[in-house]
Order: sequence, then structure tokens, then C-alpha cells
Amino acid sequence: MTTVSPGKAERSQRLLLGSNATDAAGRSLSDITIDLLFVGTLGATAMQMGMLNALGSLAFVLASIPAGHMVDKYSAFRVLRIGLGAKLFLLGCLAVLSSADALSIPMGMLLCALLGICNVFSETSQTTAVPQLIEDDPENRSAGISKLIASLSAADQSMTVVVPALAGTGFALWGAPPLLSISAALGLLALLMALRVHSHRPSQGPGGTLKPSAEQGGMLAGLRYLLRHRLLLAITVAVMFSNLGLAIGSSVEAIFIINELGFGEFGYGIFVSIGGIGGLIGAAVAGRLAGKFPPATLLVYTGSLQAALTGCVLAAAYAPELWSMVLLGTFSLGWGIIVLLFNIAASSWVVQIVPEHLLGRVLSARRLFTFGVVPVGGLAGGAVASAWGIAAGLLGWVVAAALSVISY
Repeated sequence: MTTVSPGKAERSQRLLLGSNATDAAGRSLSDITIDLLFVGTLGATAMQMGMLNALGSLAFVLASIPAGHMVDKYSAFRVLRIGLGAKLFLLGCLAVLSSADALSIPMGMLLCALLGICNVFSETSQTTAVPQLIEDDPENRSAGISKLIASLSAADQSMTVVVPALAGTGFALWGAPPLLSISAALGLLALLMALRVHSHRPSQGPGGTLKPSAEQGGMLAGLRYLLRHRLLLAITVAVMFSNLGLAIGSSVEAIFIINELGFGEFGYGIFVSIGGIGGLIGAAVAGRLAGKFPPATLLVYTGSLQAALTGCVLAAAYAPELWSMVLLGTFSLGWGIIVLLFNIAASSWVVQIVPEHLLGRVLSARRLFTFGVVPVGGLAGGAVASAWGIAAGLLGWVVAAALSVISY
């Protein structure tokens, strides 16, 4: 990798943001389109949809460690381009097969599992590349890393709010093939921008020595480093409990709002929309707050607010109807803002404290805990709610959110 001037580094940062945003847009569009395609066109059953989601989660877990190893060994930029190129090919296959009415459910599941693996490689590469695009100035480096990660997260959040609404309308008007073709076009644009991103830093360590190779410590070096680093482990456990609570809450939230409170599908849609607005607000202020406050401060404050907001949902179960609406509206708006800032604070801090030659493997090792707990939380939430009622499931969400801060 070659060193470039500060002006070129800023251009590389903008290109990485543009590549990330278009990749996120294409990913969101393809995710919604594939779900609609499986259910509306291929006639997939609930069991088959469950298998599709399970394959995606399994692919994510299995690919995490190898993705981190390859990013550290071959450079984040190279792996990012390979991952985006492979996604472009797979999206093209889905578009051609669906257009020719030749796509079957097993073939679709296979292609979607491969897409999930490619997403792991590209997302790991995008985060790992951040320190290499920031100047070495000690006074501004931490703030620069936080701001760039915040911008990447904000782009992801914005696309996941805006694109799904357009995808539903587009599917009704044109069907799956045109939308999958648009996803592939967005993937091509993301790849073209990624090809122009270059490191701002040399591939040498301090004092002119060569940067340590990914071969030092092997594929599991990131996992070992994570388990031995007390602060890094604390951040990871905090995010793990946060995601566990979110998975528990997601398994009962819709039933709680639609059936238990009697607000129906329309009311649930309103609260989801409020959450989307909160996410957009969070995306708008994330960069400013991430650069202004240290990651430790943001992590503690946003983690505490998560616990308070989940308490609003639990309180809505026992409040009068009007107050239930107020509590749920407060939760929906606040949650979209707070969770985004919480995840940005955690990711920024990890990037700052982990040696660059281990960053890809450490990020992948963290995903085993922070995302591996999601299916466990979903099953636990459903089991608790079935055995002891919806309120018990909501209480589990509150407890997990509280443990996120307490464990840290």
C-alpha cells in the first residue's frame, strides 16, 4: 500500500463512505426483494423462510473468523473489492434466474447464504479500513476514527430506513427482477468507488519495521486477544447484552403492540415509522456527537438510556391507553437515536485500542459474541413469553439492557 497526501486521504474517505452507502442501499433493497420474492412469487412456507434466515445467520457465524484473517493478511481494501465483486456476481445470478422463472427455493437459499458470507467480508473490510484513512496526528486521530465510523453507520442506518419503503412499492409495480437488477447496479457502483480507495498510511509499523503479518498468531489470534484484553472484553460483553435484549424484545414487541395493547397492525406501523425517524435523527447527529464525546462517555450514557427506554415499553403494559401510546412513542423515537450512538461508540473504541494488524480478526471474533447471541435471544424471548406471558418477555429485555451497562 502506498502513502497518499492528506487531500487524497480525504477523497478516499469520501469514496469509502460513498461505497458503503451504495452497498448498504443495494443490500437493503435485495434483502426486502428476496423476502417478497420467496413469499409472494415462490410460495415459500413459514418453515422455509425460517430456514432462509437460519442459513443467513449460520453463514455469518461461520465466515466471521476467516473473514477477519483474510482482511489482516491481504489488506482490507483488497478483501473489500473481492467481497463486493462476489456480491455483484451473486445478485446478477438472482436477477437472471428470477427473470427467467428458473429460480427455485433451494437455489435461492444457496445464493442467499453465499450473499451473507460476502456481506461479512465486505462489512469487516469497511471497518478495518478506517484507521488506514486517518492521519497519524495523535490529537485528531481518535476523533477522526470516531467521525468516520459514525458516518459509515449513519449511511447504513439511513439506507435501512429509506430503501425498504421504496422496495415494497417497487415490487408491487415491477416485480423482483428489476429490483434485483437495481441492487446489482448499486453493487457495481459500490465496487467502482471501492477500487479508487487507497490507504493514507504505509504498510510499515513504527520505526520503519514491517507491519506484523496476519500469520503471526494465526486465524484465532483475534479471539485470544479479545479474551485477554479486559477493556475490549468489557465493551464486547456490553454490546452482546444489548443485542441479546434487542433479540428478546423483537420476539414479543409486535405481538405486544398489535394484540396485547390492541393497537393493531396500523398502530404497529406508526411506531415502526417513529423508530425510523429516530434513526434518521441519530444518523444526522452521530458524526457530531462521536467527535465531541469520548467513546467511553457515549457508551455508558447511551447504554443507560437503552435500559431506561426498555423500561418505557414494560411500563406501557400496565399504563392506561393514552400513556401507553406516549411511552411507546418515546421509546420508538429514542431507541432509533440511542442504539445507533451506542454501536458507534463501541465500534470506534474498539478500532482505537486494537493493533491494526489484529483489527480484522478481533472485529470478527467480536461478531461471534455480539451477533451469535441474537438467535439465542429470539428463542429465549419466545419461550419466556409463551411460558409466563408477554410482560415476562419485556422484563427480560429490560434485564438484558441493564446487564449491558452493569457488566461493563
